[in-house]
Amino acid sequence: MLQKIRDRAQGWIARIIVALIALTFTLFGAESLLSYFNGSQRDEAASVNGEKISRQTLDIEVQRAVRSGRVPPEQQSEARRAILDSLITRMAMEQYARDGGMSFSDQQVDQLLVNRQEFQDSNGHFSAELFQRRLASAGYSAEEFRRQLQEDMLTQQLQNGLISGTFVLPSEARRLAELRYQKRDFRYAMLDEDSLEQPVSVSDEDVKAWYDAHQQDYQRPEEVRLEYVVLDRRQLADDDQPIDEQQLRQRYEQHRSTAPREVSDIVVTFGDERTRAEAQERVNDIEARLQKGEDFAALAKQYSDDPSSADQGGRMGTVSEGIFGQPFDETVASMSPGEVSQGVESDGVFHVIRVDNIDIQSFDDMREELSREVRQGQRDERFQQLSQQLSDESFSADDLEGVAERLNLPLQRTDWVSRDDQFEGDDAVLGEAGIMDAAFSEDVLKNGYNSEPVELGQDRRVVVRVTEHRPAATLALDDVRDQARHSALEEKRRRLLAEQAEQTLAALERGETPAGLEWHQVSGVTRDGQGELSSELIDAAFGMPYPHDGQPGYGHAGAGRQQVIFAIDHVDTDVSDEQISSLSDGLWNAQAGQMIGVMTDAIRNHADISTN
Repeated sequence: MLQKIRDRAQGWIARIIVALIALTFTLFGAESLLSYFNGSQRDEAASVNGEKISRQTLDIEVQRAVRSGRVPPEQQSEARRAILDSLITRMAMEQYARDGGMSFSDQQVDQLLVNRQEFQDSNGHFSAELFQRRLASAGYSAEEFRRQLQEDMLTQQLQNGLISGTFVLPSEARRLAELRYQKRDFRYAMLDEDSLEQPVSVSDEDVKAWYDAHQQDYQRPEEVRLEYVVLDRRQLADDDQPIDEQQLRQRYEQHRSTAPREVSDIVVTFGDERTRAEAQERVNDIEARLQKGEDFAALAKQYSDDPSSADQGGRMGTVSEGIFGQPFDETVASMSPGEVSQGVESDGVFHVIRVDNIDIQSFDDMREELSREVRQGQRDERFQQLSQQLSDESFSADDLEGVAERLNLPLQRTDWVSRDDQFEGDDAVLGEAGIMDAAFSEDVLKNGYNSEPVELGQDRRVVVRVTEHRPAATLALDDVRDQARHSALEEKRRRLLAEQAEQTLAALERGETPAGLEWHQVSGVTRDGQGELSSELIDAAFGMPYPHDGQPGYGHAGAGRQQVIFAIDHVDTDVSDEQISSLSDGLWNAQAGQMIGVMTDAIRNHADISTN
């Protein structure tokens, strides 16, 4: 596609089209052009059976993961794919559960919330204040949290229904426990190169034969030499533009408009004890008395239908958005400290609200922070401008050096590199997702163009260009002779030692004692290890045959550059009821997990899923 555009970007008609596209980008930004083609899809991260997952939802989940510490801030871009995949799975599972007639009512959600310890005070009672504070710290509104909890419980119902038939036979649990907790007494002896009658050597013919049989091990991969430039938002110098007072004030007002508010509230309900008209009349009375200068706290104690806040003179402390509905939130956000609202109807309740305090530092105390934020905003704007310039210039340029000079970016060069190289130091950026794919794309590798800018998260853009290319090839024997000789020698040593071990075992089974065999005795060894025995040696020992007919169980295994001869003298398979129970629980959990995994995969495979 890119090549076709370039091939046709000749003549005055093409230049006018390109100029118009450039004007659109300049005046309205890239998104205005993309939205023409994509429409509402730009706000959609994925779709599951026609139900959309918005980019805003994905962004919120990423931020929650960062806030909770599950994702380091510098890795949030890389975590987006996994988080989106989790959202897709959750939506598919919830849809399947609902289609199957499963439900979890609002009353059940209420009961679940009331009984959760994290929302209870020291007396074990549900605390609305603690509930609001903990949700706010996690980045949830009450409505969002309730909805997600409902979805999770639906999925849990689905999983519980599936695994309710999972069972483990007692014989299975006992056999597994006997294998897991058995103890072995055994002897072992090591055979190394010194155990062989003759030193190991290989001829030139042996090396050639090895090389001919293993040419796949001596492949040089397809390689390129690259030039590349990196535009990094974090390395941009601050602009020299001065920051005026108005910019700082505007920034402060933005903080102030979203800062937590401490409020007092007089609540008037209707529907049970009074009609809406009666409630409105009660609110009118409260407003009239407030206008006459009567004390808000006294009126709250007299009129409010919320006993917990009425006892405190209506004081509710800091209130997070989403708890009392949008009209309540919008009213609070528009008020200044000391201001009292008229009656606000929200979720079937009237509120008369007073803002007691806005939890924000003074302008002077925040001046330094505000200056940093304004500078960051300027840096972000400059980054976007340079990103667009990098895209435009790298598209039309015949080299990358001129692009680097015009954008004042360092031009980096590499030696020969392949797709699968591990990059370190200054070239570590080449190991990030998408870079080598761009380098080996047809436009860059075969047609000699600069790549399109590769986006690395929010902060970096990389453009690469291939300066030299060489295809994959089999390296000549002369180039890898030492490597081939070493491999041939090691293989011959391994084979001769294995043959020596087989001869030693045959002698032991005949009742003979081979000369020079030095036994090491160990007792009561478990699979978890004992003393200085390596895990490799223990694993090998537990793979050896049981003793039989009064004779040890003999065997051998490779261990590094040695062969180990084993004589298994005794195997203890006695297990306790507690060990059997533990293994039974573990086996049940493994089976249940496997069934849930199979079900989840099946639901996803049958869902109509698309991502943008």
